[in-house]
Amino acid sequence: MEEIVKALLVALGPSPLALGIFIGLAVAGLGFWAIRKGLQDQKRSGEGEGSRAVRIEHTDEEKRWQWEAYKQLGHLEKNSFQMVKHNEDSVELLREILKSINRFADGRWNSRQ
Repeated sequence: MEEIVKALLVALGPSPLALGIFIGLAVAGLGFWAIRKGLQDQKRSGEGEGSRAVRIEHTDEEKRWQWEAYKQLGHLEKNSFQMVKHNEDSVELLREILKSINRFADGRWNSRQ
C-alpha cells in the first residue's frame, strides 16, 4: 500500500493541483471511514444499555474549594479593574511628561533661533 501511495505521489508531483485533489480526497475518505466506524461502534455499545444520566454529588470539602475558587475569581475581577484604572492613570502621566519634554525642547529650539 505504501509503495502505491509513493508511486502515485511521484506521478502527481509535476501537477500540484492534481496532487492537492488527491490528498484532499484521501483525507476526506479517511474522515468518512472514521465517522462511519465510530457510529457503528456507538450502535454496538448502546444495544444492551440504556443511556444514563450521572449526577455527581460533591462533598462538603469540594463545595468549599469551589466556593473559595469563586471568591478568588471575584478578587481577580476586582483587582483587574483596579489595574486597568492604574494603567490609564500611568498613561495619562506619561502623556503629561511627554508634553513637558516637548515644551522644554520647543523652548530651547526657539531660544536658539
